Amino acid sequence: MPLELDLLRYPVLVVDDEQDNLDIVRFNFRKAHTLLFATSGTDALEILKKEDVACIVSDQRMPGMTGIELLRAAREFRPETVNILLTAYADLPLLAQALNDGLAYRYVSKPWSTEELGLALRGAIERFHLIRENKRLLDLLSEQNALLRRDADEAFNFGEIVGEAKVLARVLETVKQVAPTPSTVLIRGESGVGKELIARAIHNASPRAGKAFVRVNCAALAPGVLESELFGHEKGSFTGALARKLGRFELADGGTIFLDEVGDLSPEIQVKLLRVLQEREFERVGG
Repeated sequence: MPLELDLLRYPVLVVDDEQDNLDIVRFNFRKAHTLLFATSGTDALEILKKEDVACIVSDQRMPGMTGIELLRAAREFRPETVNILLTAYADLPLLAQALNDGLAYRYVSKPWSTEELGLALRGAIERFHLIRENKRLLDLLSEQNALLRRDADEAFNFGEIVGEAKVLARVLETVKQVAPTPSTVLIRGESGVGKELIARAIHNASPRAGKAFVRVNCAALAPGVLESELFGHEKGSFTGALARKLGRFELADGGTIFLDEVGDLSPEIQVKLLRVLQEREFERVGG
């Protein structure tokens, strides 16, 4: 269920070296979003130093500074900003790396439709809101935990924690065993225990280490776009599909895909995912 947010409270910075493209975004989204504009990566960074921006929407191929280079530079002082890349080119390794590194939340193929970019913007802003809210709650919990730890240190001996190293050793031994295989691996554990770290360890110790590691947070993607994000879509497969889009599975071709919070997928998507895992094949939406 979408969050009830006042989208105008969350500024969006749009970056493109072609003024016509900026004008199209302004025309389509000026009533729904607070928009800022820049025609270069350098100008965008100057704006980011002054403005608390929720989302950066950047063209990838620009003179002087590419979209990915801009997002990497912006992360130094706006790490919470959720970003969208616009691209008319199939820069698979670069796109996979940007998604994997957390530089980009999504990419949207050009020419984009108002519906597709609108969904991406809403998803990015919802994610930004949750990041900020989680940070606020974590700061509050940290303060409370500091007080509790001070009291606990006076009452308990925490030497037993050393024993947990034996459990970790067993996990790492399992990592060494499964890494050389092409098997599908289920990593279970509560939130925060380091499931992604284990997934990356398996990838880095495998023959696929030189290929992409693509992480997908299934819980963070809106149900309406999840199938397209995972499997991609063909041009004309639905309203707003103006160009072929490659999914996360194709971006991870030859490498590793880590599906986080896979239990949050709908039953329909889980059936299609099961086919991918069993038969090692899939179809794009509309394919």
